[in-house]
This record gives sequence, structure tokens and C-alpha cells, in this order.
Amino acid sequence: MPPPFSTNTAPKLKYSLIIRQQPAAARACGFGERDRRVIDPPPILELKITDPETGAPKDDHPAMLALSCTLMTPDGKRDDTEVPGSEPYTQATRRLMGTLVASPYQAKDEHGVAGTFFVFPDLSCRSPGKYRLRWKLIRIDPTNMFPGQSSPAVANIMSDVFAVFTAKDFPGMRASSALLKALRRQGLNVGVKKGSEARKGKGKTKKEESDSEDDDSEQSDAEGGASTTSKSTGGVSPKSKPNKKNLPKRKRRGS
Repeated sequence: MPPPFSTNTAPKLKYSLIIRQQPAAARACGFGERDRRVIDPPPILELKITDPETGAPKDDHPAMLALSCTLMTPDGKRDDTEVPGSEPYTQATRRLMGTLVASPYQAKDEHGVAGTFFVFPDLSCRSPGKYRLRWKLIRIDPTNMFPGQSSPAVANIMSDVFAVFTAKDFPGMRASSALLKALRRQGLNVGVKKGSEARKGKGKTKKEESDSEDDDSEQSDAEGGASTTSKSTGGVSPKSKPNKKNLPKRKRRGS
């Protein structure tokens, strides 16, 4: 029987993580449970498994893979996922909210190239500031599991620095990328956004179209009213005075 707290040894494969979509900004969601503002755009990572000697693609079957996410300081030296308690022995509060672990998703990217992707569409940050995200790829071998076993991290990567704004300073959501739209078309349960600028432009266009339609309607009503008046009065406006030359002459008295 293997000794307790043994480590599951990973096979001789190279696991490489590539950030296909970096987080850029977020609106601080505060410490309420109802107000959730996701990090935008949602981070998307791609996993490549290759032979370390030949570089040929490999499949790590039947291993189970999971990608965990933590919030880091801008220098990447300290875990900032939790807010320490204000007093000793008080429970810490999570600063990074949402689903912090993702499973691999087999799909094709926006160019039709097949790959293994990890998507994090549900991450929120409670405090304004600048941060980075760090991901660790955990490998679990279901054929070699026993109590007390720990699974190793076979790869890790860190995002660029992104900013979390207050509600007043937040610049707005961005339009969804072609990659996210491609994954959604293949069944990924994630929302697609048009972006704040697109919504503003769309609203402006609707207003202009509405004003134009109102002007056209008023002009049409005016023309229609003039046409109706012309037909009902025989071509003479009600306010126009009759021509005196066309009136019959009055008979003189005593004639």
C-alpha cells in the first residue's frame, strides 16, 4: 500500500497554457451578494499538451484536468484573493468572487482550429485597484488515487495587470470577441455582449430615426390635410375670399 500523503506523479508531457483573452477592466461589485459585476472581457486560456522531446501534440487520457484561478497583487508576489479580517480570529472575506475553477472545453476557435479551452465568465472583484490573475493547472489521475494523495500543478501562468474601477469611473463593457462568439456557437454557456459604445450608438440611431419618422409623419399629415381640404371645397381654401367679378350683379330698386 502506498504511503499516505504521496504525490501523484505526472507523465513526461509538456503542458503549456496560453492566454487567448486577457482581462482588461472590471467594475467593483462591493460586498453585497446581489451586485455582481464580472471582469471584462472574460479570460480565455488554451491548453497545449506536447511531447517534450519532439513537440508533437499528445493526449493525456484518462487524466482529469482543472484550472484554478487566484487574484494577485500587481507585482504578482502576493495572493490577494481574500480580504483579511479586521480583527484577530475573524474570518477573512473573499475579494475575488465567482467560479474560480474551470474544466477543459474542446472546441474550435474563431479560425476553425481545434483546441482545449478554459473560460472564466463569472469572475468579480469587490475592491477597486489593480490586480493580476494567476492560473494553476491541476492534473488528477483517476486510475491512481488513494486517501491523502495530492495532485501536482503541471502548469501555471499569470495575466497582465488589469484595473477594477468604482461605479463612477468604470468605462463600460466591451463587445464580445470573435473567439468567445465562436465558442458560444459550439455550445459554451456564456453570454455575448454588444458593448457600451455599440448600445450608445444604437440608441442615438434610434432617436435620429424616430425624429426623422416624426418629421416625415408631420409632413405627410400636412400634405394629406391640404389635399382633403382641396377636394371638399372644390379647390378653394375655406379662408380664401371669393372673386367679386364672378358674383351676379344686384338688381336696382324700382327697376
